[in-house]
Amino acid sequence: MTITSLKYYYNFKGMKILIRIRIFSLLGLILLVSCEKEKRSLPVDADGNTYDTVVIGRQVWLSENLKTTKFNVGTLIPLLPENADWTANGSGACCWYENDINNKDTYGAIYNWYAAQFNTQICPVGYHVSTKEDWLTLISFLKEATIEIEQSFNINQVGFRAWDGSFSGSGGCWWIYSNDGTPYFIGSLNFEIGYGMPKKTGFYVRCVKDH
Repeated sequence: MTITSLKYYYNFKGMKILIRIRIFSLLGLILLVSCEKEKRSLPVDADGNTYDTVVIGRQVWLSENLKTTKFNVGTLIPLLPENADWTANGSGACCWYENDINNKDTYGAIYNWYAAQFNTQICPVGYHVSTKEDWLTLISFLKEATIEIEQSFNINQVGFRAWDGSFSGSGGCWWIYSNDGTPYFIGSLNFEIGYGMPKKTGFYVRCVKDH
């Protein structure tokens, strides 16, 4: 093999390496675009907050509590820190736990029943406030799969707000959407569905993807 052929050989090998580098660079670009697309596809509420999701069985849930202060139509959900205002109000309202906005990212917002019944308008587009059927499906799947709900569903609850505006740190609950006007809720400690709490009570909201 002559020097010329050696040069040609190494140039050829160098070209193959260059081609490989370019291919891997292209794959990296595709992967980056794919990641950005996935990032953009995360659920977004009316305030611009994005949410992580979790797939459990055939359901897609937000893996964190809702924290928007607007409905999807742009209407503000009144933020009522004062106890008197919370008690007197008879329409949709929200607050942060202990009226501390620093609890927003950790626990989400607390909503009264009136706000939670706006179903698709309060959740990110393509999602709705979880129904009794959604919760029963989730619990049934987790029991059959022998999975502890804490392992797949970020509970992340702390207390609630009573109808008189006071806060309690003993467990938390999520409102359940119902079209018959019954204030259903589900407790985060025992995952049992209940009803009968005053509609001015403040609980959390968890959204699930539309079918």
